[in-house]
Amino acid sequence: MSENLLGIKRFEFKVLSTLNVITNQKLLRTLVLTITQLGESITPLVLAGLFLLREATRPLAILLAAAHFCTIIPVQLIKDAVARPRPYQTYRNIRNGGPALKDYSFPSGHTTSAFTTATVLAHFVPAGTPVFYSLAGLVGLTRMILGVHYPTDVLIGSLIGTALPLLILSFIA
Repeated sequence: MSENLLGIKRFEFKVLSTLNVITNQKLLRTLVLTITQLGESITPLVLAGLFLLREATRPLAILLAAAHFCTIIPVQLIKDAVARPRPYQTYRNIRNGGPALKDYSFPSGHTTSAFTTATVLAHFVPAGTPVFYSLAGLVGLTRMILGVHYPTDVLIGSLIGTALPLLILSFIA
């Protein structure tokens, strides 16, 4: 293993070890579990459904749903190709602070979903951009706190969740 790869692995372990202790505190763990739900696949679907109700927001609904569909596919393909175990499966001092997960770690689907939602919403409501991306960043942080994703999983998830929606939006703008 190259020295650079070892350095990244050490860095990721240190970050995860530091963040994962938050799950030992019941109140903070509850807060983390609540925030992480914003990255669930159901969240953008509910938003898209709500936006479909008003004619003025239907384009937002359609783009939100389309962007999520377009990001789910590469995320699943990458997860299966890389087959990276989750941090709590690799390191015995990293505990799973959430429900048991059966798929792979890389990239973070929750982070991808949150950044996809943030990118589409920011396009339609530019004034909300800092809030949308802050919430998306918090989702990524919660995935590391819970011990279910490495920092690189979150980084790549955020890049996919930003780049693909921007590509889709570039075709319609």
